[in-house]
Order: sequence, then structure tokens, then C-alpha cells
Amino acid sequence: MKNIIIGIIVFFALWFILPFFGFTSDALLNAIEWATKFILPWIILYWIIRLVIVLEKSK
Repeated sequence: MKNIIIGIIVFFALWFILPFFGFTSDALLNAIEWATKFILPWIILYWIIRLVIVLEKSK
């Protein structure tokens, strides 16, 4: 629960601070969208491969 609260605080801090540096709030949302489309699947694939390796070793 603590990590979720910290994540929300960081998100809103970036939301309010980035416009002072010339970034719009859309840039943050686009970065999150890009990460979920392209980075997150690779992370999930990595953990699935690790799970398969562990399951194979345990047999």
C-alpha cells in the first residue's frame, strides 16, 4: 500500500512540475502509454521465461 501511495504522489508531482520545464501534461500520459505498449510486454515476457525455467528445473 505504501508503494502505491508513493507512486501516486510522484505521478502528481510530475504532473504539476513538468509544465514549468516546457512539457505538457499530455507528454506524461503519452510516456505512460508508450511504456505500457512497448516496455511492459517485454518485462512480462522476461518473468514468464524465468517461471518456465524454474518449473523445468523443479521437475
